[in-house]
Amino acid sequence: MLRFIICIYFFGLLFNASAQPIKIDTIKIPPSQRFNQIQSNKMNFPLIKTSNPKIDSLINHGIKNTYTNNEYINSSIDSAIIKWADDQIVFLDFVVTYCQNNIISLNISAEGCGAYCSDWTEYFNYSTLTGKLLNLNDVVDTTSGFRKLVYAQAKAQYDKNDAELKALLHDKTAPLDSATYTWALQEYTTCRQTVNLQTFALYPTYLQLIEDCPLPNAIKALSPVIELKYNYANIKKYLKIKP
Repeated sequence: MLRFIICIYFFGLLFNASAQPIKIDTIKIPPSQRFNQIQSNKMNFPLIKTSNPKIDSLINHGIKNTYTNNEYINSSIDSAIIKWADDQIVFLDFVVTYCQNNIISLNISAEGCGAYCSDWTEYFNYSTLTGKLLNLNDVVDTTSGFRKLVYAQAKAQYDKNDAELKALLHDKTAPLDSATYTWALQEYTTCRQTVNLQTFALYPTYLQLIEDCPLPNAIKALSPVIELKYNYANIKKYLKIKP
């Protein structure tokens, strides 16, 4: 007999993507007993339901395989997530940010604990007509002026973070020494040379590129904040979709 009962229930989300309603159910994952002092009660994984079982399978197995780094390709979705989360994940939850015009955009966040705890978020964008995982170029023309727009905005924000870090170094009340400043600045420089044009999320009124520059745990508090948001009205000439 199974030690845990896995409950899949209607999460209360119902979207209208063109003529077909899209339901998002939730797989409830049993908590880790190892971390009962810090275990969150949020242990949820999404299950997308269209009116087409083939599309459902493509989307849900695609999300499961990506999120578990293809460790459990031949396992069912619920059993794969339970095995993956067992004894290490203390938080798991998702947010659907966009579901219309035959596209669903969602992100899944998790926190895992080993020698220390770390958190992360993965972003997914799928066609609910084909079950295809969408890349940014499916949504917006990245070969034109949009790319220049993104790079210019990213550069401006990294420059601002550089200046704020330098100001912190000269602030006598701030606990930042020159060695830590140099270390953090080197990390900033590496990140700004590889601005990400792959990870993105759709929202009802805007597109967001996810530019993450995670610093090593010892200086994680100095991680730069880069926000790349584009209202659909302002990038209309580059869009390939109807927002």
